Amino acid sequence: MGEVCCNQPARRRRGMLRLVLALVLLTLAPLPGDLFAQTPAPASLIADTVSYDGETDILTATGNVEVFYDGRVLKAASVSYDRNADRISATGPVTLTDPGGTVFLADGASLSPDLAAGLISGARLLIAGELQMAAAEAQRIDDRFTVLHNTIATSCMICEENPRPTWSIRARRITRDELDQRIYLEDATFLAFGVPIAWLPQASIPDPAVTRASGFLLPEYNQSEIYGTGLQIPYYWAIDDESDATVTPFISTGGAFLLEGEYRKRFSNGGFDLGAVLAISDGQGDSGRGAWSGNGSFALRHGFTAEFDFERASDKSFLQQFDYSDADRLTSEASISRSRLNEYTELTALNFQTLRDGENQDTVPLILPTFRYQLAQPMPGIGGRYEVLAEALGVTRNVGEKMFRMGGGMQWNRTSTGPVGIQARTFAGADVDAYQVWDNPEFDDGILSRIYPNFGIDLRWPLLRAGGRASHVIEPIAQVLYSKIWGAESVPNEDSRLPELDETNLFSLDRFPGRDAVETGLRANLGVRYTRYDPAGWSMGLTLGQILRAEADEAFPAGSGLQGPQSDFVGSVALNFDSGLTVTNRALVETDMKIRRNEFALYHDADWGYVGAGYTFLAEDDSNPTLGDQPETNEFGLEASYRVHRNWDVRGLWRYDMATGSSLKAEGGITYGNECAEFDLSVSRRFTSSVNVPPSTSVSFVVRLAGLGNKGVEDWPSRTCTLSGI
Repeated sequence: MGEVCCNQPARRRRGMLRLVLALVLLTLAPLPGDLFAQTPAPASLIADTVSYDGETDILTATGNVEVFYDGRVLKAASVSYDRNADRISATGPVTLTDPGGTVFLADGASLSPDLAAGLISGARLLIAGELQMAAAEAQRIDDRFTVLHNTIATSCMICEENPRPTWSIRARRITRDELDQRIYLEDATFLAFGVPIAWLPQASIPDPAVTRASGFLLPEYNQSEIYGTGLQIPYYWAIDDESDATVTPFISTGGAFLLEGEYRKRFSNGGFDLGAVLAISDGQGDSGRGAWSGNGSFALRHGFTAEFDFERASDKSFLQQFDYSDADRLTSEASISRSRLNEYTELTALNFQTLRDGENQDTVPLILPTFRYQLAQPMPGIGGRYEVLAEALGVTRNVGEKMFRMGGGMQWNRTSTGPVGIQARTFAGADVDAYQVWDNPEFDDGILSRIYPNFGIDLRWPLLRAGGRASHVIEPIAQVLYSKIWGAESVPNEDSRLPELDETNLFSLDRFPGRDAVETGLRANLGVRYTRYDPAGWSMGLTLGQILRAEADEAFPAGSGLQGPQSDFVGSVALNFDSGLTVTNRALVETDMKIRRNEFALYHDADWGYVGAGYTFLAEDDSNPTLGDQPETNEFGLEASYRVHRNWDVRGLWRYDMATGSSLKAEGGITYGNECAEFDLSVSRRFTSSVNVPPSTSVSFVVRLAGLGNKGVEDWPSRTCTLSGI
């Protein structure tokens, strides 16, 4: 027996060893009949020592052995190649990595020369860095199948100090098909925290390396006083590379049987999602009830974008009855728009479905169309900028008034800085509108038109004081404006029925949210803004102001605080801390210091969780013709989440009506999560009632497992330990 081993330098010796094994394996490869056919790439070997026994035809490599062949890497303490048996034997610890990234750890292995088939003893398998499997024996077949006997599988880290995984599967045999990318289980038992909870004679799961694969997802448990105990079992269907669907039967002990469905499709220029739920039986003797929704977006030519978003329900109570939504109005919208640097174009259609008690769907408007074109450019000659606007709005109903409005306008403004830093902005403009009216008892059918000129000046004087302890900015603001209506002073009002006064529109030309109603007359918007920046890492902002009018504006409801010669006082304060704490309060106070509206909010976000609190007070109001009589609102809300342990999170929500002394809604939940699993239990109670939906309590339990159709949960910390602990 001759030895290929010397005292050369390591780099030279390893290079020779590569060459030796490459030459040996090349001599073993069969030559094809076609001399020009492509021959397999040679294998490469790195080892501390290599020896060859000419009598037995066995090549042996020992010490940090690494074998590379066709994308596969074999690492072992020693490797021997028996030419007569055409077999490679490796002794452990052995690591075999295939081209797909799957890692085998073993005590020993007997493999074919191309490392694609063979028997692995004491095998431990890691797939896609996620799913681990350990077996007494593993067999590689045809470079496609891996068969493991008496196997345990999990995606959880196994630590020596805590060897019991969160979840695991014990199976008599597991077969992995790398071509079809499926894993087949035989005689499998599912364990949670070491406790058997389910047995399956046969089952299959997608390979963790697959991002999309058809199959059943983990079920979800729900319980409600309305429909009883419900179970949802989703089935995911990967149709092709551009589309997929999810079908979910929903069965409850109360006799309800629902079928949920989602369909998603993607194209090169966009895509859409569609969803629906149909009640085969609602548990109350009815069928055919349900809901539909969808959204999509597509990039069109010339920079345009088409979008749609719709939602619809068969009746007013379906969504609440089965805990899908608490919404009292559903909105559907379709639009085509384009946004450029100085130009915006949009064409939109809107449809609403009311779910409110006592509101007739036939009186709810359909908006078709609403059009808006806006262009802003520098003004030649006199400086500043001008803005051109063109709009159209169509409103129709099954029962009630209908109208169509076309309008447009132009607005010019210029800003300059005067003595001692006073900033002055002058502006002027005019709007023109024409209305076609039908079936409105307040107007004769026909055309109404008006012109709305407006102009004004805005003066601001920002003052800065910087010191060692803090920086202060105080900015007095005064706006003087005048506007008037020429033509029809009264027109149908479809988009400006709920005006409000707050710090966001205190210094606006118009407090009405739309175009149908406008502010008129001579008025002054007066106020001051103050900001403090503290080096300690917090800031405070204050806004206080009021509107003065030459004459009262009867277009505003009395309860809005905007109608009289003097408006209510509007004020706000905001505190922001680097720690993540934000505190805000907004108030509307009458001239006699009576509070008309107050809104308080606190939110703190930190590593341990978050806490949010809110308080809303709205005085009783019977002046708004749209809303009707509104009782006093005095509502308090609290929401919090706390990470009680690195793997445990608790949360809660509570809304309380202080005016009636009753709770509105309460929720609570607890979540456990780690690198391989998440268990979420939530309980909610709705204390209010609506059409055919009494107050009820709902319970939901959801499980997500990494490696079984779910990716790992990134927000949860994992144990750090080696794979060898499995």
